[in-house]
Amino acid sequence: MKPHRKTVLPVAAALLAATLSALSPAHAQQGVDVDLARPDFTTWNLYGSATAQNLTPGNGFTYSLLTLTAPGSGDQGGAGFAPEALALDFNEAFRFSFHFYIPVIEGIRGDGLTLTLASAPGLGNAGSGLSYEGLGVSSVALAIDTFHFGGEPVSPSLQILAGGSVTPLAVTETGLGDDIRDPDFQWYAQLEYVPSGLGDNAGTLTGTLEHINLGTFTVSAPIDFLALDLVGAPVYWGFTAANGLATDGHIVDWGAPVPEPAAVWLMLGGAACLVARRRRQGAAR
Repeated sequence: MKPHRKTVLPVAAALLAATLSALSPAHAQQGVDVDLARPDFTTWNLYGSATAQNLTPGNGFTYSLLTLTAPGSGDQGGAGFAPEALALDFNEAFRFSFHFYIPVIEGIRGDGLTLTLASAPGLGNAGSGLSYEGLGVSSVALAIDTFHFGGEPVSPSLQILAGGSVTPLAVTETGLGDDIRDPDFQWYAQLEYVPSGLGDNAGTLTGTLEHINLGTFTVSAPIDFLALDLVGAPVYWGFTAANGLATDGHIVDWGAPVPEPAAVWLMLGGAACLVARRRRQGAAR
């Protein structure tokens, strides 16, 4: 009798993770690619309006969704942070990347979302604060701001934020207008850090917003992690969003093919052989 897929896959996933860990280089690049890491958002620390769910709709894929503000509901602010902190070396490069979408709905566009790195997870001020404002001095964020008052950068804009303030260190106006609401769920964002090379825990943060059809936008700002009191501190990474008087939803997600049980075991067998071969080679040296 074949084991049921729901029984096989969690066990196989755990075995595969252990196997790939044994194959991985000792010094992996700092940061997180959400599409590769595939975090289970239902295990995250959720605040405010944030919710999470995992879906396997039968189309050959499985998904994990982090809904920071629900589409069609206004006056919301939400945040979700990974349960475990990272130990980042700010004299080395790092990169965080993810996909997100803002569903197409009728009404006012706003306010936006952030990818945030902070010494403690939590929920900041909603509305134009993007649930980042006031989160803490020891923090930085990449913001996609989709609303502006008079005298502010025209939305949608890409911004670098720091210190729990929504006054940007740097900003790029994208000129996208309502195209930021994408029915094809194609938006990709990245926050990349390049150190100065002087061993001073300072360097340049660059944010990127990219769409398969609508182009690529970047923003960069110098950053001093020592001044932000993040050096030596645990760094929690996650997302915040708010919609104020608007009713925009802000959703971060990933999707991955669901392998058949036989394919999983075949993959595990091949990986296990590679591990055994490496161990034999190491013993022979």
